Amino acid sequence: MKGIESVRAYQEDIIESIPSTIIVLDGGLKILYANRNYYVKSGKKERDVIGERLDRVFSQMLIEKTRIDEKIRQVFETSVPFNGGQLRYPGGLFFFYKIHPLKEADMSIRKVVLLMEDITELTRLEEELRDSYVKLENAYAELKEEDEAKSDFISTASHELRTPLTVINSYLEMFEEGLLGELSGNQDEKIAIIRTQTDHMIKLVEDMLDTLRLESRKFKIQRVSLKLDEIARSAVDEVSRLADLKEHTMSLKINGDLPRIWGDRQRIKQVFGNLLTNAIKYTPNAGKINVELKNENGHLLVSIADTGIGIKEEEQEKIFEKFYTVSGKSLTSESERMGHGLTIARGNVEAHARSIWDKSSLNRGSTFYFTLPKGE
Repeated sequence: MKGIESVRAYQEDIIESIPSTIIVLDGGLKILYANRNYYVKSGKKERDVIGERLDRVFSQMLIEKTRIDEKIRQVFETSVPFNGGQLRYPGGLFFFYKIHPLKEADMSIRKVVLLMEDITELTRLEEELRDSYVKLENAYAELKEEDEAKSDFISTASHELRTPLTVINSYLEMFEEGLLGELSGNQDEKIAIIRTQTDHMIKLVEDMLDTLRLESRKFKIQRVSLKLDEIARSAVDEVSRLADLKEHTMSLKINGDLPRIWGDRQRIKQVFGNLLTNAIKYTPNAGKINVELKNENGHLLVSIADTGIGIKEEEQEKIFEKFYTVSGKSLTSESERMGHGLTIARGNVEAHARSIWDKSSLNRGSTFYFTLPKGE
């Protein structure tokens, strides 16, 4: 008997030390048990909770808003767990909750357990990220009229966003690595959403900084001997998932043994990435994107051809301009970027003392070409 009592005491210690909130209720919605974490979070005393009905412990407004009482009754009636909902407590506390039936020896359901996870910090980070993103988009729209104002915005916004993005990214890494405790499935989903939006904003800041460097002539490249085919394969691999989502067919053709080039790996890969991403996004589903590398006199030639929507002839000279709008359709709304992609691609290629251009027909696809210098 002592062994059994010892095990039970050990189990109770574990339950009490769990950082989640655990509440057990009977069929009349009377609270039979609440663990230590609940009292810490709520500030209530055990004598005011145990034996009381749920509606005397939880606020009436919270119950009416979430209908948590109805969900508990449904679990009793169906024996099917309720797998997710959100509670907002006074004071700005957010909890994700689940309701699970507790089966007796005869398989009847006489109790349910309410599990609650504190997601206040995750919710705050998500709201801050959303607010920052909205402010960035609004500021961009307001400053779009004048090029000088756009440049000021790029300089200010990119530097101001770096610090909060660094902080958010650090918290995300801690959550992803489990340093702040184990996450539930719902929390993992929220973290994935925040990660996607954070990476998107970081890319926006990088684009803005690159555009600013181009304008201020502080854009620098590091020249080393490189194999262009390796860079091309890596770039194609990185966008293949995006292409698969739209059922595109992608191919890479390398004509013969190519000599090494003399350039900056990161910048050249960025050119491939921007052009390939544009090709994927502006090509309707189940299209084709073909990448080809050739050795020509004095340089290597890269072509990226797609079967996309194409570009009007009179607009082809303008598409490399910053913030340019094609046929009244914003590049921002199409690519979820700020219209810097082709501008940066041109800047990267020209920094290598080479050229970039396109050939396109409306509704018949586009081909973008750029050249790179052979290695010395």
